[in-house]
Amino acid sequence: MTALLALVLALQQTPAPATPGTAAPPVTTAPPATAAPKAPVPRRPATTSSTLQVRVTDRTGTPVPGAQVSAEGPVSRDGVTDASGTVQLRTLGNGTYRVRASNEAFITLEKEVVIRPGAASAPIEFPLSAAPPPPPPPPTPEPARTPEPTSPVPAAKAGESRVLSIADLAERSLSGRDPIKLVPVGCSGLDTTQMMVLRESLNAPANPNVDQMLYVVAGEAMLSLGGREQPISSGWFALVPRGMAHTLTKRGRNPAIVLATSGGQPCAAKPE
Repeated sequence: MTALLALVLALQQTPAPATPGTAAPPVTTAPPATAAPKAPVPRRPATTSSTLQVRVTDRTGTPVPGAQVSAEGPVSRDGVTDASGTVQLRTLGNGTYRVRASNEAFITLEKEVVIRPGAASAPIEFPLSAAPPPPPPPPTPEPARTPEPTSPVPAAKAGESRVLSIADLAERSLSGRDPIKLVPVGCSGLDTTQMMVLRESLNAPANPNVDQMLYVVAGEAMLSLGGREQPISSGWFALVPRGMAHTLTKRGRNPAIVLATSGGQPCAAKPE
């Protein structure tokens, strides 16, 4: 009897099996986690400065180490070229710069360089010309001679022929610091030609017997003639009639080099 009662109690505690065709209770799942928004990527600031690379060589392309290079514009920068003749001028703002390269053994050269926003600047080449040798010592002055009586009709002796490079003569004439340097070129008859290296102003009084012809070889100058001023630069020609005064004033940093021919009086210049 006791065993039978225990079997009945065990059958009451066992869960009933699922009836076929009856749907199982739904399974509850947790909702998926929402992804956190991504932080915005900061934008890089726009480039506001550039690096200018300058390479200094001689006329054969050989690098010139130890050359002084400077840039003047919205900002100022300078540096010295290395063994490869190169220097980098950094953090240059956009704008126009006057770049200058100089060395004791060469003639100083300047260029205008424009740096634009967002544009990569190509290396700037500075081929320098060799500086002229120092001038020889001045010759011993000759003893003064008694001037001969002037003739009413000027003598017009033919001079010696001469052919030369004006560019080479201009480079050789840049030595020294004279305010006005006159270098004889040639003369014949009533015509005399000289090269003027002008570092200041030349005030030429009126001469009733001489016509003056001026040709600018290099540099810039202001010509005051006949009550008006005219800027002249490389390649310009001017004719100053006899009896008219004129003034030449250098402009810019470099000296003005002018080829001047005077006509109307016998020449007395002796070319170099």
